[in-house]
Amino acid sequence: MDDALEQARRWVDADAPVLWLLGNTQSGKTSILAEITGQGHDEVGRGYRPMTRESRLYAFPPDRPVLRVLDTRGLADSADEDASEDLDRAREQAHLLVVVVRVEDLEIGEILEVVLQTRRQHPRLPLIVAQTCLHHLYGADDRHPEPYPFDGTDDDRHRTGGSVEFGRCILAQRRLFTDIKGEPPHFVPLDFTRPEQGVLPADYGAERLWDLLERALPEVAEELRLNRASEESIRARVILPYAMAAAAANAVPVPLLGGLGAASLQSAMVVRIARRLGCTGDFTALWRELVGALGAGFLAGFGGSWTAQQVLKLGLGWGTAVVASWTFAISWAIGEAALYYFGEKAAGQAPDREALRARYRAALSEARATYKPPKAGPP
Repeated sequence: MDDALEQARRWVDADAPVLWLLGNTQSGKTSILAEITGQGHDEVGRGYRPMTRESRLYAFPPDRPVLRVLDTRGLADSADEDASEDLDRAREQAHLLVVVVRVEDLEIGEILEVVLQTRRQHPRLPLIVAQTCLHHLYGADDRHPEPYPFDGTDDDRHRTGGSVEFGRCILAQRRLFTDIKGEPPHFVPLDFTRPEQGVLPADYGAERLWDLLERALPEVAEELRLNRASEESIRARVILPYAMAAAAANAVPVPLLGGLGAASLQSAMVVRIARRLGCTGDFTALWRELVGALGAGFLAGFGGSWTAQQVLKLGLGWGTAVVASWTFAISWAIGEAALYYFGEKAAGQAPDREALRARYRAALSEARATYKPPKAGPP
């Protein structure tokens, strides 16, 4: 503990902007930090250093920080503690305040009081309100509206994919912030989930969040984007969730039905990888471009394996299990191929087709030997 506190003290003295995360436990703060730093959720959790009983500090990267994140709990989480000293310190240090609230939570009076007091003292402090856990308000058959439609205005209530309750809740929560002094908050609906939750995309709203971060901390955001586009980040935030979802979709014991869903998820995964790496283009064009680069051999093998999978489903029980594992491996391999292909293009290089096919084959072999997707549960 002494070493952790000493490291935290060094981070306090570092010459790097401070992003103040304010929100109650389980509001999604760690998921937001994982997105910003390009790290895994668990890796971020281990990187926090305690400052006091009510606040923690995270610096990224830890040796020479370009961003410091101060995480203070909501007052409701520290009912018997006097957090005023922590909050005063946060107000003096922060360059940006990000308030994190679950979209269905309207009992945020303690959080609002902290924000009101902060803006009274620092009316020019940039303020972002992240409205998280959107899928908590979804019905069983609801999905995220695509493409991401929200811009932070009151019109967002009509952009929720048809859910009247969802639209009302988003707007009602925003109304709670109307008395904030200074520039109005920037609202960003987010849904950052873990792969096993099966809610896609797992980084819903990330681009809108990055746009707001770049306005508030332009130089820092530009440097952090490099971590977001790292291979490990894309594997964790894009390839793994889509591969698991494709496996679950194709495990439906009805020939053709799940297979079409899995193929659709695979193409969506490729497009998200391309866009994370900075490549632009039409949805269909990006998928066709990768398939064309992989060549006729891949297309024939992919079509043959897809047909075989649908036949295997007739062997109920064992058949669907084999199909799920097979689909996961193929999806993972396609993701790895896309990672190489669009990574080379983003770097201004011409992708080597033999290297691309080798990457696909190696990833396919590794995934078959290593990964066994768990059964999909309800979101």
